[in-house]
Amino acid sequence: MTRIETISAVIVQLIADISNNETNDISMLFLYRHNIESIIISLINAKRIKIINDLNDNTLLLSQMVNIGLLSEEIFIFWSTHNEMLENAISFTNIIENNDPHHIHESLLGEELSTRNNEIGFLKGKVSRDSIGAYYTPPEFAKSVIVEAIGKYLSQHDIINDNDAISLLSRTRFADLSCGCGEFIKALYTYLHERYGIAPAITCRNLYGVDIDPIALQTTICDLLEITDKDSWDDIISHFTVGNPLINSNIDKGLAEKTRLYAQKRFYAFDMGIDTEKLLGDNTIDIIIGNPPWEKVRFEERKFFKSILPEISEISQKNKRQQEISKLKDRMPLFYEWYQQVSHDYVQFKQQAKTHPYLRTTLHGELNTYALFSELSLNLMSNGGVSCLIVKSAIATSPANREFYRCLLDNNNLSSICLFTNTQKIFNIDSREKFCVITCTKMPNTGFDVMVGAETADDLLSLVRNRLTVSDISIINPKTKTLPNVSKNHELAFLLNAHKRLPLFGDIYTGVHFGRLVHLTTHAAHIDTKQNMKNIPIYEGKFIERYNARYATYSGLTDSQKYSAKAYAKKIPTVERMNALPESRYYIHSDFWNKLKINYSDDFMLCWRSLTATTNTRTTLAMILPTMPTCQSIQFLQTGNINDLLMLIALFNSKPFDYLVRMKMPGIDLTQSVIRQVPVPNRETYHQRLEFSGDWNTLEEHILGRVAAILIHEPLLFKLFETLELQMGNKRNQSLSLLENEIDELMYIAYGFDEAEKINIQQSFRY
Repeated sequence: MTRIETISAVIVQLIADISNNETNDISMLFLYRHNIESIIISLINAKRIKIINDLNDNTLLLSQMVNIGLLSEEIFIFWSTHNEMLENAISFTNIIENNDPHHIHESLLGEELSTRNNEIGFLKGKVSRDSIGAYYTPPEFAKSVIVEAIGKYLSQHDIINDNDAISLLSRTRFADLSCGCGEFIKALYTYLHERYGIAPAITCRNLYGVDIDPIALQTTICDLLEITDKDSWDDIISHFTVGNPLINSNIDKGLAEKTRLYAQKRFYAFDMGIDTEKLLGDNTIDIIIGNPPWEKVRFEERKFFKSILPEISEISQKNKRQQEISKLKDRMPLFYEWYQQVSHDYVQFKQQAKTHPYLRTTLHGELNTYALFSELSLNLMSNGGVSCLIVKSAIATSPANREFYRCLLDNNNLSSICLFTNTQKIFNIDSREKFCVITCTKMPNTGFDVMVGAETADDLLSLVRNRLTVSDISIINPKTKTLPNVSKNHELAFLLNAHKRLPLFGDIYTGVHFGRLVHLTTHAAHIDTKQNMKNIPIYEGKFIERYNARYATYSGLTDSQKYSAKAYAKKIPTVERMNALPESRYYIHSDFWNKLKINYSDDFMLCWRSLTATTNTRTTLAMILPTMPTCQSIQFLQTGNINDLLMLIALFNSKPFDYLVRMKMPGIDLTQSVIRQVPVPNRETYHQRLEFSGDWNTLEEHILGRVAAILIHEPLLFKLFETLELQMGNKRNQSLSLLENEIDELMYIAYGFDEAEKINIQQSFRY
């Protein structure tokens, strides 16, 4: 058993002993867990900073940690109440010596307290880590961000020699608003010492920090106390506070209250707020650095119950889940009260965030912490200041953040943005995740630098950057002014050129009607999980592929497979695709469906998978379906014209269009706003006549004949072709892959891409 496993086992046993294995008051179990870990970490920290001479007296060590403001008095009372049990069970001297508090705390963040089957234990998980965004930054990456921030700060102050730099940086004030275990703070004082010879003790006095996690913050502060004289301790400690900086409060509720709220997962309770003006607003913060959380500010019910009452977490339909939750009011009243408190905190936060003195443009739609922290940092720094943060790339690529990003552009605050992919696992999260280092200033910039395709910490300081202007961005994304989702520098130039000579989808296809029909949560009261005479199957995104309405099915899967949080559908073998339609897992009441479809009068619709990814083999997966119930994993459009519908499915499923979509799509949702801003061929282009594959026709006739040859065998579409006379010739017998390749070639012609551009596009696809 490793040391971490030993500590985990000790914590679990102590929770069980102190609670007498009672699991009705689960929030109290979380408090016990936090108190025990806090005691362990506090003793390690107290010993390493040599807080008192007698390092063997645990009570005195903890008492002194309370006295200097690094430990909640309530935790000390907890220690005093259970002193004998804690001393005997933890065996501190064997566990604590030579342990790194950073490593212990980060490891324990991956352990979820579980009360499954009324047994107290730990499960491997990341719900708590996700909720507070506790994915710590590797030291080498933190250092690169520090170098980037300081380089920009010095350049905008016209500092070119080391003596002037030392003079300025020795009095520069730095802040990390989500400092965690202090990776950036350590990288900062280390770099300033190594590069400019500035003593860490000087830098430490100019540091400010906030974090929601009292254990992480205590460890960060102790890192600083360990390298400074005790005369400086009070000043250093006063620059750090526990709390949520996204909540502004003129009354600080104190360490004890905030520690209790944090332990019980009430991260967005109003009493977690800090007095922003007092800590940071009255002080001139010159450089703000860090890696703030990247989470959506929303209460995720299924995650909340996952390790506690998994039987509730596994209920996918919200209305049915709510029915089971309401039963807890009588069965587990203390737990139900806690659940209501946590969920209400999120509602209250969204209301009170509007009064925050430093937040405005990021308070629209669904709130994202990385955007909120970005705006907070921009507004807190001095007029000559710099903020340099690691955030999701969506800060600049997603329409959800367009108001804040547009504000950066309009005010010329954006200095540089360096786009990363996580393929080299800088962070221990999905390798497909995209993030960036964004540098902003109060002083205006004439343009901004863009770097794409970064994968390692060294890339931040070494890869070539392109210079863009607001005018360039307005050409690429005129509606949102967001940054394209490019992965290579040459793609940026390609996209800019394409936009300069081609119209946008939204400007050409002005008459199309976009839509989504069934929402599984909003319309839950009208949805069943079993088919009967009064309901209709709901089609899902997993069922369709390019030109294929029968790609996957839920047939033969168990309910747990169908309705789990990460449900999957079973791929239908090719030979069976015309034998049966996919089996659905949800069915909508027929009378309610008739009300929903009233605004969609066409018999057919062009559907595509809404949830997709730019890293998939293909991003745009489209098929024509009769107008039918589809859920939110499918988006669709209707054209009022069958020829347009057939031409658009050829366009959507072509490689040129897919390639452009990849550079325009900000996340994993292919929305109509993305589609509207994709460059497309002019309609007149399709009227040109040319010889292709031995036939002399218009470009449109070439394309329509091949689309018809692909779709003519789908029974769902027989009615679509009844009145059409399309020249298919012998194409009806050609393979699907050949027909698709020929459509791609025709679309390259329609777009007017030259051979070099065509090769670049082709090479970006795996086949």
